[in-house]
Amino acid sequence: MTQFSLFGAAVAEPTLDDLDGVLLAGGHWARSAAGARLSVVVAERWRADALAAAFAARGVGCPDTVVSATGGFAARTAFHADLVDAAARWTRGANEGPPASLVLTPGGLRLWVIAAGQPDDVGYLLASADPDDAVHLAGGAQLARLGLAAVSISSRGAPGWRVTSVKRIRRLVELLGEAPPGAGQTWPRAR
Repeated sequence: MTQFSLFGAAVAEPTLDDLDGVLLAGGHWARSAAGARLSVVVAERWRADALAAAFAARGVGCPDTVVSATGGFAARTAFHADLVDAAARWTRGANEGPPASLVLTPGGLRLWVIAAGQPDDVGYLLASADPDDAVHLAGGAQLARLGLAAVSISSRGAPGWRVTSVKRIRRLVELLGEAPPGAGQTWPRAR
């Protein structure tokens, strides 16, 4: 039986700051007169459904949150006025990048794992942007801040951060809480 952290995603109140995890997983902002929208393409339907539920819990869901996309499913928020400030934090002119004030919450870590986490041969991999990208580097710094020092991966497929060691994977499981429906063997497990 796993004991979840008193500071983990299972007990934290969902906030819009948690959406930073989706951006670390490759999400992007779009804008309209109605506000801003966050979207990310994921390979499996369970991931899109879990993100749709997370967006709804934060008050930014929409009727067409999950749509078909090249490479899988796009999970997206509504265009919402409450997201304008979050989009502005991540935008510098025409470019997206992590804000200097980025602090990944346990809820944000959970959203990153939902969008782009998977077990691999020696640990648990959180996919991210190109290793030379500021978003990738910010993701590694935030994992370390949460007690999940990870190794940057740039070869054999998608780049990301690999969490290794029994102690760190247990910490990851404690912070994330229960697996969402459909995650199966994709969700990290304490050894």
